[in-house]
Amino acid sequence: MGRPEGLAELMVFYCEECTAFLGCCGMDDEGYFDALVRMFEKALKAISKLDSELQQSFVERMERVRQPGHNYGYGVGDDMDDLMVRYGFGEE
Repeated sequence: MGRPEGLAELMVFYCEECTAFLGCCGMDDEGYFDALVRMFEKALKAISKLDSELQQSFVERMERVRQPGHNYGYGVGDDMDDLMVRYGFGEE
């Protein structure tokens, strides 16, 4: 409790589970996609506050969430790309 890496873990796990759900069930719900992108940003914000040696594994996991985001529509993948750049984990 109260550990920043624990909060980052919880948020990244949420994003992973959303992506897994979309992979097996599919969905066309803009509200669901918006929630995923909002949590994606919160996770990146939490990760950015961690020491650099802790960040790498979280960033790799977020990349695995980001990649299929381009298949969802509603600009999800583009939003995730922009967020990765904004928080210093992606390339422009």
